[in-house]
Formats: sequence, C-alpha cells, structure tokens
Amino acid sequence: MIIELSKRDFDEYAFKHPYRTFYQTSQYGMLMSKHGFRPIFIGYDDGGLKAAAMILVKEQLNFKIGYCPRGYLVDFNNYKLVEDFTFALKSYLSKKGIISITIDPHITHLERDQNGKPIEGSSNGVTISEALKRIGYIHNGFNLYFENLKPRWNMVLKTDKTPIEIFNGFQKQTRTKIRNSLRKGVEIYRGNRDDLTLFYQMINKKQNRKYDYYLDMHTLFTPFNMFDVYFARINTEVFLRNSNLLYEHEMKKNNKLAEELQKPIKDPREKGKLLNRKIESDKLLNSYKNDVIFGTKLHRDSKYIIIACNAIVKYGNEIFFLIDGINYKFKNFNANHLLKWKIIEEYSKKGFTKFHFNGITGDFTKRNKYTGLLTFKKGFNAVVTEYIGEYTFVFNHIKYGIYKMVKPVLDIGGDSMKKD
Repeated sequence: MIIELSKRDFDEYAFKHPYRTFYQTSQYGMLMSKHGFRPIFIGYDDGGLKAAAMILVKEQLNFKIGYCPRGYLVDFNNYKLVEDFTFALKSYLSKKGIISITIDPHITHLERDQNGKPIEGSSNGVTISEALKRIGYIHNGFNLYFENLKPRWNMVLKTDKTPIEIFNGFQKQTRTKIRNSLRKGVEIYRGNRDDLTLFYQMINKKQNRKYDYYLDMHTLFTPFNMFDVYFARINTEVFLRNSNLLYEHEMKKNNKLAEELQKPIKDPREKGKLLNRKIESDKLLNSYKNDVIFGTKLHRDSKYIIIACNAIVKYGNEIFFLIDGINYKFKNFNANHLLKWKIIEEYSKKGFTKFHFNGITGDFTKRNKYTGLLTFKKGFNAVVTEYIGEYTFVFNHIKYGIYKMVKPVLDIGGDSMKKD
C-alpha cells in the first residue's frame, strides 16, 4: 500500500538507505518545487516501510509527468518487491493524472578503469536492468553522452586514506599542477550567500540554471550543512614574491651552467647533457621573468583576484562536486586542480569517503570533444562509474504517445525538464 510521508519521515528513511543520494531528500524536493515541479513524498507499507520515493511531478500542456531522481529507495535486488511497489505506484499516481514515471537508479552497471575497461567483478547492474525491463520499464539505452536527465557516467573517488596518501595517489601531472598553483599564490576560501552573484557570473556560460536556483539551494540546503561554495583567488603579493625568488634562484643556476659551458669538456655526451640543462634553464628563466612582469602588474591593480569557484553538496559521507567555473585568462594558475584538492583534503579529514566528480562521457576515444574533461578528472585517481541508466514506466500509453509527439515543441519552448 502506498502511503504519503512527511518530509521528516521521508528524510529519516532515506538517510539510512544504501541507495541514498541528496537527490532523494526533502531539501532537493523543495528546491525543485520552486522551479516548476511538485514533489510527492511516498512510502510503500507492506507490514512495515519497505520502500520510499521522492517523486517530482511536472505538468506540461496538461500532461503530468513523474520523475524520481536517482531512483526509488528500494532493494532493487528483490524483484518481487520492486514489481509490487511499481504497480502500487502506478495505481496511486494514475489517480493523480500522472501518465508515466522516469527513474535513473543510483545503481552501478559497471566500474571501469580510467581507460574505460571494465573492472573484473564490478558488475551488479545487469540483472537489475533486465528485471526492470521484465516488469515493464522502458530502458533509454546504455548511452555514452549526456542524453539523460542525470549523467549516466560519473567519476568517483572512494577512499578511507589520509590526505597525504590521497594526494600521492593522484597522477603526477595533477600533483605538479596543484603545487604550481600554490607557488603562484593561489588561495582557497569558503564563500557565503553574498558571494553567489560572483559565483553565478563565473558558471553562467556552462549551465542552464537560473541564478535563483542557486539562491534557493543555499537557502534550503545550508541550514542542514549540505551546501557550500568555494573560491580560488590569487594573492598577488605572494605570487610576485615567489616569482622573484624563483627568478633569482634560476638566474644563479643559469649563470653557473653558462660558466660550465665555457670550460673545455672532452666528453661530447657530457657536453650535450650540460647544454640540454642550460636550454631547460633558459626556458624556466624566461617563464619566471614573465611571471614577475605579470605579477607586478597584477599586484599594482589588486591584492586579490578571484579566478575560480566550485559548489559542492554534502550528504552522508559523500561530497558531490556540483558545478565549477574558471576565468580562462588565468588558466595556467591551475586553480581548479587546487580547488578540488583542498576540498578533498578538508572533507577527508572530517570522515568523508566518497567524492563524486559529476558527469563524464562513456566515449574514451581521442576524438571525443569532452576528452579534456575526462583527462582532468582522471588525474584525481577516481574510478569511472557507469550507472544502469534511465527507465520509464508508462501508466497511460495513449496520452504518453501524444506527449512524446509534442515533447520536441516543449523542448524548443524551454518547458521541458532540465538536465543536470
């Protein structure tokens, strides 16, 4: 039997569930209620509460569509329970005029290495996927890109290690970029509500949410310590000081190498090695000189320059990197690398063991236009996680068929469900 739950009762059940995610919380439901959805909090009582779901209802041209973000809170391995819950849900939602429900369960289809190859023994989603299809759910397919409402491909860092051990597990290039960012005077700080305007300006070009969405998220999530926004800024005084020190140090080294090259060297191999060191030193010297010139200009204009930002959601023992932004004029300061690391460092000390890097694609070829995104996230030693995908159960086939025909018009008009 389907029962309606209070927000408090739903949250208590959800927090203890193994498939928990912040998308299945009253806070997320109330957030979406301010942006075109009506949340319904329901449970399935069968001699006790056996399942629950926060369902978002969207009404489009008199069509009511249901969406359960990241799927029901139910034991998907219990086929009979999922089937009974589905048909009880069908009866309950149909009476409210809802014609279908879409779910995208927080269930791993496969874990893969960073080159996309399946990790042996990681598959647990195939059986569940087949069971859902037997019940009557329509699978949207094992797509590779961002076709679904939530990304089907993710990268997750799972760890119970110390911050030093975590850092040492990053790829060498990522560690180098983090150190480079610190050397260039980049600092990380936590923002507040007054900083959301700047945050939105920095992320606006890469997402389709309105500014009010993040204001509402801050209002609804912050009282439960679920939301934070972080910024990276250049301390121009530190940048200039470090650049001068590096320039002076390299100048001494370069002069010494020049003196060595003036001496007679019999072994041509040794002379070649020395010449290569001098060439590399020349390059570094020129780079540090440019940093000194740039740092002088920046410091003359301002003590601090904000160059990157990152919003996170905290839930249970997990961190979700929601969205980030960067000023590409300062790309070589590697602020986004430092931001991610400092957040991981801070929260791993507090006992958080999972860090979700959000969506990637399942295309691991070099021709993929999102290769840079994948390369960046791979550097943090995260595991590629492929979810089982999106499934739709239709309650009213005639109305749903008409809805599918008019949906392209709704998409053009901006009245469709937005993707995360």
